[in-house]
Amino acid sequence: MINQENFKSILISLGFEQDKNVLSKFFPHTEGILKVDFHNKELIYPEDHGLVINERQTCNFSQNENFVVFECVHRLLAKGYKPEHIELEPKWKVGHGASGGRADILVKNQQGNPMLIIECKTAGKEFEKAWKDTQTDGGQLFSYVQQIQETEFLCLYTSDFDNICSFEYYVISHKDNRTILADDNKLLSFEKAKDVKGRFKVWQETYQLEKTTKGIFEDNIPAYQIGKDKYTIDDLKPIDAKDKEKKYHSFRTILRKHNVSGRENAFDILVNLFLCKIVDETQHPQELKFYWKGIAYDNYYDFIDRLQGLYKYGMEKYLGEEITYVSNEDIEGAFWAANHNATKTTIKDYFRKLKFFTNNDFAFIDVYNKRLFDKNIKVLL
Repeated sequence: MINQENFKSILISLGFEQDKNVLSKFFPHTEGILKVDFHNKELIYPEDHGLVINERQTCNFSQNENFVVFECVHRLLAKGYKPEHIELEPKWKVGHGASGGRADILVKNQQGNPMLIIECKTAGKEFEKAWKDTQTDGGQLFSYVQQIQETEFLCLYTSDFDNICSFEYYVISHKDNRTILADDNKLLSFEKAKDVKGRFKVWQETYQLEKTTKGIFEDNIPAYQIGKDKYTIDDLKPIDAKDKEKKYHSFRTILRKHNVSGRENAFDILVNLFLCKIVDETQHPQELKFYWKGIAYDNYYDFIDRLQGLYKYGMEKYLGEEITYVSNEDIEGAFWAANHNATKTTIKDYFRKLKFFTNNDFAFIDVYNKRLFDKNIKVLL
């Protein structure tokens, strides 16, 4: 956990320079300066370059969470965000009958429109509890976004220090995925949500509590872009024995959570996924297809279609087995000369049901309708 005892060490590791009791760092792309006055216990932000502070509860050493906010703002500025697009402690009335509340950080896009709300927590139990609350009823994040509904992304963030400064975060897309909504007119949308409970219900039912753990602060993510719609082999990292043990435990936890009793079938599917992964890294290093891009940039049908294509190639190349596979592009291409839209739509709907709403090589449970397809997607993702 970041606290007063290790805060100075963190700042020095981040490139802050010390002048007596003041540590500061200059950001040349904006000429803004972050400062920490250890004598007066002040956290000083570049307000002279446009950064807005509505309340000043996070500008002192009174609680450890303030250090996390400061470190997060440093990470934003170092990434290339301008001070004038960062606002601290915007205050709104929150849901559930509460009298009010303050988000930690609001980040605006280059047009000055709300883009990202970041809630900061100290590492460990506080961060874990906040994420559990978010998954239970939306927590603070959904209360805040209800007040500024055009916000596109929500983030729960923490940072820690153990010789080096590390960070962890969850990102929730607050943008409607039109492809998914078009598939079922009964699905709920953020656009039509009226309150905090309704907004959380959209995330829970339509987007199945979808979140990502990267997409803001990584080296290959530019400022003002959240998430990616294209991944390359450079986005991957090698795993070690410790990582493998975590994954093994994670697989077992997922199967228990979703009551997947067919362990032999589940093992076969994991082997199929490993085959897809091998094909992807060897055949598409500059634009990986295996990766789930997140609900803001992907949809379930395209995802399954990509896996099916990788599996077909792998089975034929490595095992000499020919697999029947009709791609989404093949189906679309078959109608290039069709003019009767109603007929085209009906037949494409039949194709979709045959292609996706039946058991396939990535079905952890028996799939024979859309409800079970959605249930299996949860397990697969």
